[in-house]
Amino acid sequence: MKPTVYIVGSALDYAEMFTKRGWDIAAKINGANLIQFTGGEDVSPYLYDEMPLPSTYSNPIRDRAEQVIFNLALKLEIPMAGICRGGQFLNIMCGGKMWQHVDKHAINGTHAIHDIETNEVFQGTSTHHQMMRPSSIGQIIAVAHISTYRECCQNGKSLTLMSKACVSGDPEIIYYTKQNALCFQPHPELYGYNDLANTYFKYLAKYLNFIPK
Repeated sequence: MKPTVYIVGSALDYAEMFTKRGWDIAAKINGANLIQFTGGEDVSPYLYDEMPLPSTYSNPIRDRAEQVIFNLALKLEIPMAGICRGGQFLNIMCGGKMWQHVDKHAINGTHAIHDIETNEVFQGTSTHHQMMRPSSIGQIIAVAHISTYRECCQNGKSLTLMSKACVSGDPEIIYYTKQNALCFQPHPELYGYNDLANTYFKYLAKYLNFIPK
């Protein structure tokens, strides 16, 4: 029996990525095997109790709608995965926060991403200017080593940490066991990135138990 995925926003490029690998697209959340959150605007900093910086552009209507979907998925015990903004959203819903601005991630092309557990390195896209700050229960799976500064807002003031604070790497993939949620910042659905898409489905198989086709 084919697994089914409910794609938040019903984006065609995401649907093609899944159907190409033997999945069916679910029309409703109830009964889906996976909820896939997609890319887009910055998630509102108000959701993690911080003020927005001038560089942050969010969509509160979308945030509220996706909060409803997230809570329903939890109630129904449906695994969740998020790509780019979708991964950032899941990170926040699971108690994490965001660096509201980082450098060297909103670029064309790819950069190296290092899997901490397996020590494997793969190439991932980088089209975002924010970066995840996982909560204490988030398992950092893979990181990049490209940013030289990180900026957030604490106590109503901008806080900038320079390169020495980035030695640990930029979290690109995070898994939350309790919520069964996988946060994946690269864009595997983009045309021409089939290897990255295959890598994404390997992570779905490993952490959410969906066997790749």
